[in-house]
Amino acid sequence: MTDRTPCINPRCRRTFKAEEHGGEVVCGKCFRTLPEAVRNEHRGYWREIRKWDRRITRTGDELKIARMRAISSRIERRLAQHWDREIKPFFVAPQKPAGLDAFIEEIGL
Repeated sequence: MTDRTPCINPRCRRTFKAEEHGGEVVCGKCFRTLPEAVRNEHRGYWREIRKWDRRITRTGDELKIARMRAISSRIERRLAQHWDREIKPFFVAPQKPAGLDAFIEEIGL
């Protein structure tokens, strides 16, 4: 078994160190092929997660920390859903171009 994690794009051959990037990873070049709205939404989730993590490290009140961790975990769940609904399907099952082959497959010939 290798100690490398491949990009989720099956047509991409880039890999990453497994220790640093466990699980699924999309490389920067493939990430830039995503539609701009999807990229911006993904970056927005990460921005929010980092914001709440900074706030957690700055406060000392345990009740506030518990509430902020709950907020951060909600955003992390939304990020995971966004990954599963928007990013992975874009690479695993890409949209077929409108053409004769797609039409023939659609009608079942």
